[in-house]
This record gives sequence, structure tokens and C-alpha cells, in this order.
Amino acid sequence: MALIESELNKALQSSVKRKANRTQKLKAKAKRVSRGATEVMVKITGFGKGAGHVKAHLDYITRNGKLELENDRGEVMTGKAEVKDFFKDWEKDFGDSKRHKNQRDTMHMVLSMPEGTDELSVKNAVREFARATFGRNHEYVFAHHTDEPHPHCHLTVKCLGFDGKRLNPRKADLQRWREGFAEHLRDQGVDAEATPRGSRGVVKKADRSVVRHIERGDKTHKPRVPKVKAAQVKEASDQLSQDIAAETNGLPVDAKPWEKILLSQQKQIRRAWLSAAEALENENPRLTFNNKEPVNERPNYDRINTDRARAIQRAAAVYQSNLEKSGQSAPPGTLPGLRNLSRVSMVQHARSTKMLLQPDAPDRMGRQRTADLDLRRSGIGASRTVRSAIVMKWDKEVAVENKALAAQIRDFVDALPRVDKAADLPTAQNLLKRDLRQRFTKQAEAVQSVTTGVQAANEQKKGADQAAPRSVGKDVER
Repeated sequence: MALIESELNKALQSSVKRKANRTQKLKAKAKRVSRGATEVMVKITGFGKGAGHVKAHLDYITRNGKLELENDRGEVMTGKAEVKDFFKDWEKDFGDSKRHKNQRDTMHMVLSMPEGTDELSVKNAVREFARATFGRNHEYVFAHHTDEPHPHCHLTVKCLGFDGKRLNPRKADLQRWREGFAEHLRDQGVDAEATPRGSRGVVKKADRSVVRHIERGDKTHKPRVPKVKAAQVKEASDQLSQDIAAETNGLPVDAKPWEKILLSQQKQIRRAWLSAAEALENENPRLTFNNKEPVNERPNYDRINTDRARAIQRAAAVYQSNLEKSGQSAPPGTLPGLRNLSRVSMVQHARSTKMLLQPDAPDRMGRQRTADLDLRRSGIGASRTVRSAIVMKWDKEVAVENKALAAQIRDFVDALPRVDKAADLPTAQNLLKRDLRQRFTKQAEAVQSVTTGVQAANEQKKGADQAAPRSVGKDVER
């Protein structure tokens, strides 16, 4: 299991080390990722600084009171007047004269899912996520939006907590929030997951919401090309010209430093997924450390040095309450059998040790006072046999499940885009260069077609003129 956990951690790019065994959770995550579970989106859109800024943001997410606003206590506010009355309680914390000029008063987040996701499930998941993540120490409000094709919620959290500390989110916090939101979505029956883009072979970043709004336009603005996109197209065009010039001269096109890093990451991800699949196929559920099965081995008590054992440890192993009375503490220990206590000299309490035996136990001892194996519980052999059968059945089921997951992971890796060189990387610049190259190729083919057609027409006309009979002077006179 340790090998599986290690390989899955590499594939899922989880660098956080945990003491608990998370193999089952990692296997469940790998199942969802390999079958194409929907990825959640949790984004910090900004911070509110000052009462005016926060009030304007609340008016925006409620569409000036047309949409409901729900707070951390479950209270729902509708209408501009109710939102304004609610904000008066928050405004008291924003008007402090000791506040810094650039102080963050609220954190603004957007939690969304792709088009087709149940809207009510998204809203319920956001409510539970906010309650579990911020409800203990922060006040918050959220509004549910359905005006876009993708259902999403705007969450506004007051940065100042009840304990006097302020929110200062980092990248690790954002990833943890994504995983929490995905978990609450799964509780609502939505197949959702939160993994880094690299784990799924995705290189291109999603377009910013501002860029999408500019391209789409609204009631007050016509659709237009963002300056960022125009700059990207110009850069891709210049880079494509350099690549074409290098190809014409027979020179290699060198990859950029960031492209080399992306190539290395993509190869590592593919190797990690395939290594995890191989570990799942070859892992024996009954094997643990160093390929050894767990067995109950009787300790060699003759090798135990009783003189070096401390009295407090010996007492704790037999009679823990004795230490409690004396005000001392020691970790509890386990003993494999009571019959070896006298040999190890571990009995430290004055009271005699008592055991519950069958009434005829003294009659069933041998002459040498040896133990009779019949004193064991009746049916213990049968119970061990049944337990062994159950364990073997479970091991078989786990092995079948691991092989099925390995096959699913291999299909997932085969579906990933092959990346052998920098030009194959699906980055924004490479996609633009590919599009521009196709356009230039089509234009060149169109020009070539027109040129070929004109040449063919000229040659056909020339051939017709040559094949026509020449006129003679007599014919002209006639």
C-alpha cells in the first residue's frame, strides 16, 4: 500500500506529507480523475477595502437587491432596503479610525461548476462549504447566480475573525478550499473533484472572466477584442514568423525555458500515472513492509534484560491504575500472555493475579502441571478458519478492484495528448500559432489554387490557339 500511495501522490501532485494512511482516499481520487470527474472552480476575485467598496460589491452580487443574500446565520435578505440594513452591522467594523489605508476588510470569492450541473446542488454545497470553512470564526454572506450558463455563487467573507485575527489566504489554502468544495458537492450527488491542472495533462490556463466579458459584451458595451488577446496574437505571429524562417533555413527551433519545464512536468505526470497503474496491478493486499506478510511471532523472553527495565514501565505494563494513584503516567503496554509474567519478573503489584478458568481446570492439567490445549475456547479453530476465508475473499476483491483501476488509469493516460516536443504543448501561444499557421496555409492554398487556375486557363487558351487552322490570304480574299 505504501508504494501505491507514493505513486498516486506523484500523479496527483500532492506534496503534503501526512501521517495517516490515505491510500483509500487517493485511490478514490484517482478513480474520479481517470473517469473524467468535473473539476470545481474556486477563485478569489478580490478584496473589499473600506465601507464604500464593500457596499458596492454587495449591491453588485445581489443585482441591487434583486437576488437573495444569505448570511452565516441562515438569514435570507431580499430587496435593496434589507441589504442596506444588514450592511450597517458590518459597516461598524470598517469605519475604525485605526485601520490601515490598504487594509482588507472582506474577501470576495466565486465558486462555480460547468454548465449542466444542478443549480440547487451547487447552492447547497456552497452553503455547507462556507459553514464548515469560515462559520466558526468569520461572518460571511453569499448570493446564488443563475444568469450565466454555469451555476455559481459569490461568497463574501469578513476578514476580521472573532478571535481578532485576519484572513491571509495562500495557495495552499485555496487548494484546500477547492477540495472542501468538491467534497460538499459529492455529498450533494455531484461527481466533482479538485486536482491541479498538471495532473490531468492540462497546460493552458483558463481565460479570465474580465476577458470573457469584454469579448462577449453586454448591454452597455459592444463585443470587442481585449488588449491582452491582441498582444498574445501579435506575439504568436512574431514567433511563428521566426519559426518559419528557421525551418526554411533548416535550423532547429529551440524551445523556450518555460516550455522545457512544461515538457518535463508532462513526462513526469505520465510516468507517475503509469507507475501507479503498475503498482496497483502488482500489489498484493496481504503484503505490507519489505514484501512480508503480517504474522504473530512469539517474542523470545529469554533475551529480555529485566535489570534494565525501569520499574515505572514494568508497573505500567501490568497494573496501570497503580501509576494513576501515585500521580505518575506511562504509556500502556500489551503482553502476549500471562503465563510468562513470572519469568520476566514484571509483576510488581502485591495483589495476586487472578484468572477465570473452567470449573474442572485443575483436573485437566497433566502430571507436570502442563497446560491442556483443550482449555481453549470451543470452536476457536473454526472461527479462525472462517476469518481466514473472509480475509482471503477481501484480498481477492481488493486485487480485482486494483486491476480495474489500473486499466482505467491506463486508458486515461492514453487519452492524454502526446507531448514529445515544445510545439506539441497545448499552451495558449502554441494554439494561437497553430491557428495562424492553418490560416496562412489556407490562404496560401487559395492563392495557389487561383494562380493554378489562371495558368491552366492561359495554357488552355494557348493550346486552343495553336490547334486552330491558320488563315491563308486566298481565304481572306474569298
